[in-house]
Amino acid sequence: MATTEPTNSERSDEKPLRVLVVEDEFVVATTLRLHLEALGCEVVGVARRADPGVEMAHELRPDLVVMDIGLPGRDGIEATRDIVGQVDTTVIIVTAYEDERVQRALAAGARMVLTKPVLEEQLAQVIAQLRAEKAAGGPPPGPEGR
Repeated sequence: MATTEPTNSERSDEKPLRVLVVEDEFVVATTLRLHLEALGCEVVGVARRADPGVEMAHELRPDLVVMDIGLPGRDGIEATRDIVGQVDTTVIIVTAYEDERVQRALAAGARMVLTKPVLEEQLAQVIAQLRAEKAAGGPPPGPEGR
């Protein structure tokens, strides 16, 4: 759905959120990128495996990492743990799983979990929340639920 009003990211005084996507499925990664760009985000990189995703998070210092759980080799839960322990960023998980891995991802430091297929409206809510927190000086203290 198109909008005619400028979004927060289109204002000249506000920088777009910088996002890293870590997703092994090409179609899903491309869809996430398109949704994020439509929401005014700058997608600074896409990784198809956990280790390059962790490296890119360290190098690029994105505002947000969108992480899949089911990656080849090391999974997204381990990568999330590495990223949130060393990089000042928010990680959200996107996954088709609806089992104990969701709780493990949250325990590893993920801010929230979105179930695939992720809709642009779901990402819009996350992006709006992150922008509001960034404008207010950071996320609220305490653990964050789904």
